[in-house]
Amino acid sequence: MTTEFDDVKHLMAQLDPVPATMFDGVARHPRSRALLARILAPASEPAAASLPTRRRALGLAGAATLASVAGLTTFRSLDRVDVSRTPTVAMLHYDLVNGRAELNGTPPAADAVLLKLADAADRQPVTSVPADAAFVYLQFNAWYLNVAVTQGQAGTAVVPTVVEQWTPLSRSGTARRREHRAEPVVIGYGSPETAAAVTGGSPVSDEVFPADSLAGPAAENLPLEAGNLRRALLGTGPVPADVPDGYRLVRGVIDLHSEQIVSPRLSAALWRMLAGQPLAYLGMTVDRAGRAGEAIAFEAAVGLPRRWVLIIDPTSGRLNSCEEILTTDPGKLNVTVPAVIGYTLFLRQGWVPDDRTAARP
Repeated sequence: MTTEFDDVKHLMAQLDPVPATMFDGVARHPRSRALLARILAPASEPAAASLPTRRRALGLAGAATLASVAGLTTFRSLDRVDVSRTPTVAMLHYDLVNGRAELNGTPPAADAVLLKLADAADRQPVTSVPADAAFVYLQFNAWYLNVAVTQGQAGTAVVPTVVEQWTPLSRSGTARRREHRAEPVVIGYGSPETAAAVTGGSPVSDEVFPADSLAGPAAENLPLEAGNLRRALLGTGPVPADVPDGYRLVRGVIDLHSEQIVSPRLSAALWRMLAGQPLAYLGMTVDRAGRAGEAIAFEAAVGLPRRWVLIIDPTSGRLNSCEEILTTDPGKLNVTVPAVIGYTLFLRQGWVPDDRTAARP
C-alpha cells in the first residue's frame, strides 16, 4: 500500500542529486570494496598499498561529482558544462526497430537467437592457459553519463575511459587496474584499435588492490549447466523484492566480462541461461568499435527505467559490448529520452606473464 512517505519520495526523486542508479554496481568494484575494508579496519592496522589515494577517497564526499564508468564507479571531479549542450553519444542502429530506440509494439523474444549464439560459442576452440601465464589481462573502453545537479540545473560531461586490468590467477595475489582517457566519441570509433587509443601519456589512475576484493566467483569455477549457472550468479543473499532476476543475471553477465576471461564454453552456458529470461531481440547492429553483432535487450525499472543491450558476435558467440539506455524522462538531467547513458566495449582479453604486459589482439 502506498503511503504519504512513498508519495513524497517519488515527488522528490527527480531532484535527488545522487539517485540510487548512480551507484549501480559500485559494491562490485574493487576500489569500493577496498575503501570499505579501510573504513572498517581497526585504527591499529596500517593502510594497505592497494587502498584508494586520498584524492580518490575524498571523491566519495562530493557525491554530486561522482562519475560512473559502465556501472563501475570511479571518483573524479567533473567540469561543469553549459546545460544547452549536453554531450552524449548517439543511439546505435538496430535493424528490427528501424534504428530508433523505441520498442514500438512487442519485439520478438530473444530465446531462439540466444540459443543460436550459444551453439556458435560451443563451436569455438578452447584456448589453453600458457605455461608462463600469471595474470589475466582485460582491456575495454567504457563511458557513463556523468551528471551534476546544482540549484535545479544539470551539467554533464563525457568521460570515455580505456581500462586495462591485470588479475592474478591466484585470488591471493595483487591485481592492477590502469585507466587512460580515451579519444572523444560521438557515435563510434570504427575499429577495436581506434577504440583502444588514448589521449596523453600518463594514465588517469594506476592502482593495485587485493585480487580477493573482486566480487563474484571465479569464471573457471562456474557451472556450465544453465540452471546451475543461474543459481550461482544469483547467489543466496537478500535482494529487494522489486529487483527482477533478469536484471541481476544481465548485470552479472556484464560484470563477469568486466573482470574475467569468459571461455567459449562459459559464453554458451550464459546465453542458454539468458534464453530462459524475458529478453527481446532488436536485430543486427554494429557496435561502437565497428563490430557486427546480434542485439539482445532487457528492460527493468531498477531505479530509473532503463534498457540494457548486449551485442554478441554471431560467429564466435562472444560478448562484444553492452549499452545502457535511459527510457523515461529523468527530469533535471537535460537529456532527451531514450538516451544512451553508458556503454562498454570489450576489446581484448588474454593471459600474460606479468602486470605490465598487454595481451596480443
